[in-house]
Amino acid sequence: MTTVMIPSRTVHADVIVRGSWYEIDLGAIRNNYQQLRAHLSQNVKIYACLKRNGYGCGAAAVAATLAAEGADGFAVASVNDALSIRNMGVALPILLYPGAMPAAGPIVEALDLTISISSIDELEQWRAAMTRIRAFIKVDLGFFRAGATPMETERLLAAAYMHADVQVEGVYAHMSELPSSRPSDALDQLARMQAILGAASSRGVRPSIAMMSSTEGVLRHPDMDFDAVDPGALFVGLPDTDEPVRPLLLRPALKSICTTLVAVKRLDGSLGAVPEIPGFKVGMTLGVLGMGWGDGLPRSVPNGAEAIVRGRRARLLPPTHLEHLRIDLTDVPEARFGDQVVLLGGQGDQNITHDEVASLWGTDMIGLYGGLRDHIPKIYLNP
Repeated sequence: MTTVMIPSRTVHADVIVRGSWYEIDLGAIRNNYQQLRAHLSQNVKIYACLKRNGYGCGAAAVAATLAAEGADGFAVASVNDALSIRNMGVALPILLYPGAMPAAGPIVEALDLTISISSIDELEQWRAAMTRIRAFIKVDLGFFRAGATPMETERLLAAAYMHADVQVEGVYAHMSELPSSRPSDALDQLARMQAILGAASSRGVRPSIAMMSSTEGVLRHPDMDFDAVDPGALFVGLPDTDEPVRPLLLRPALKSICTTLVAVKRLDGSLGAVPEIPGFKVGMTLGVLGMGWGDGLPRSVPNGAEAIVRGRRARLLPPTHLEHLRIDLTDVPEARFGDQVVLLGGQGDQNITHDEVASLWGTDMIGLYGGLRDHIPKIYLNP
């Protein structure tokens, strides 16, 4: 992909061609990593979780940024994300969360990835697909998702250590995110992990890395640090908890969502009757944006939703289309075809905040990042 460099930005040529883009602040990602590193013991490794293409910010660019800061490794759920990281020239360990199947064994070996194993059946299927396996044993401490039960973990560890073609690099778990009214759940899960590690140590099968803290864990439960942590949302500026014990000063990685006016016109009588849709009126100036619900915008235009054009707020109009959205430009008479439109972020003295967008779009902050589309180009600030 052709890349154009301008001061403090890396711009792909398709940004110019498509006319819509996200601005991602790599300086914020560096800050967030440094904030976390300062609160951890030096012997605690950081495996940055970059699932869902680095929370929509681009796994490759985020991984390269964190590698330069001193991250010890990465974790992803998609082989494609791992491939993009390797193609960026990052050689640090990459842990594959559950999701890849043994049919991908040759690619996993070629990329030198570490797989997750949750059962003896998985272990044998992966062994049949690969010549040599690097693996983390995944444990379910009460999340009721992937992972061996605490009762089965000891048997799985013993089986993995029996095979010369299997290198057990670690054991890990993720705390339950299921709704619960029991404040002791986290402590119960910690106790289960400690029991697993104690039994593994006594039998000589404890891996060198034990890990169970994602973003909420690392912010709320320092006693869960063990040998490594694997937060993800934290690096893009999402604390994922309202009650942190570690007071990190995080900054959002998503700086702005921008598009372009692809049409501007004044409505006249030759169009016929104005649609009986809120916001439409006779004689208005109508603009069309080059983004729609296929690009991650809400399927229904929220009441009160606005964008910024030439430093002024303007109302977005329903309905949303697959790749287009209307905007009322009556109060921005100087607006022209090709003008930049800001859906999130600042322009002039106006600013549309993350909280405002998340609220209007009917989601939360993590949902906002999760809704970023991979086909929308990214401009990286502070590379």
